[in-house]
Amino acid sequence: MADNSPKKEVDELKDELSQLRKDMGSVVSAVKNLGQSTARTTKTKAEQELDEMLEKLNRAYLSAREGGERAVTSTYSEIERHPLASLGVAFVAGLIAGKLFSQK
Repeated sequence: MADNSPKKEVDELKDELSQLRKDMGSVVSAVKNLGQSTARTTKTKAEQELDEMLEKLNRAYLSAREGGERAVTSTYSEIERHPLASLGVAFVAGLIAGKLFSQK
């Protein structure tokens, strides 16, 4: 004959609830660990992509800087080879700019 007394059923429910709490604690811990792992992976990937973008930006900056330096050197060279023509071009450019900016 089975003992189905209310006390035994309450004790069984307590045991099951206790086990459920432990299981839920394990699930919460696993979800937390998974979230942390995913966050670390995402952070690492984002840092790598940021490093790549910064490297590309740095290369573009250096390329633009070198191009600007070449343009300045070329301009100085042309001015030294043709000083009077350069002066005339600068004068005409100044007149045109003055006319453009003086009009209302």
